[in-house]
Amino acid sequence: MSTPAEQVFVVPRAALFRGAGWPQGFLPLDGATFRAFVDEVEQRGRWMERDRAERDPDFKQPVPYCAVRRGAEVFVVERLAAQGEQRLHGRASLGIGGHVGPEDGPPRGSLQRALWRELREELRLPPGALPAARPLGLINDDSTAVGSVHLGLAFELALAPDLPHESVAVREISKMVGGFRPLVGATSLWHDAANLETWSALLVRAPGPTPRLARSRGPVPRRAGKLRPGRARPGRRA
Repeated sequence: MSTPAEQVFVVPRAALFRGAGWPQGFLPLDGATFRAFVDEVEQRGRWMERDRAERDPDFKQPVPYCAVRRGAEVFVVERLAAQGEQRLHGRASLGIGGHVGPEDGPPRGSLQRALWRELREELRLPPGALPAARPLGLINDDSTAVGSVHLGLAFELALAPDLPHESVAVREISKMVGGFRPLVGATSLWHDAANLETWSALLVRAPGPTPRLARSRGPVPRRAGKLRPGRARPGRRA
């Protein structure tokens, strides 16, 4: 018996940003605008075989992409050769995320469920209640074949700044290594963006005097099941 083809959630490219063209780079959005966009994606999306979705730029695969921050530091992972995504081998990433699949339930609310599933699959997180993941904006890069079929929905999970470093760790150490790194300073990600994978570099290099993540002000108040409105400054398209 053949194995059923993997299904991923997609949205028709023409259904979003109608008439204005797709923004390129990182597009910051406030919380209300972000939630409205996610609602539109979940209403207009559908399931598709992943093999086709990876080759058809008429559809976008929405990918929750969450940075885990601890004060002025962010958790950075590097994928090793044993990890499946060959294009990411040896590149550092400050975003944890992946495709939305049938295991994430019906479309309504599936992006939020996929976000937390990916975080818990990839990382060991602190026990107990965690803050809500704060929406940051969209990441889009149509300049490559991979980017043309994916759309990043960027979030930030802001943990307490006094949390011990070892409270967050990579689960599958044969596939990834990771740890907290500063966002600003001589050894910061801002100055080392050339070694980041594309989406992370776009997020770190977002317009402003400091990286987008560094402009957050402390952990988000704890609230389960809801996205908190984010503070977004106007920015040019990358």
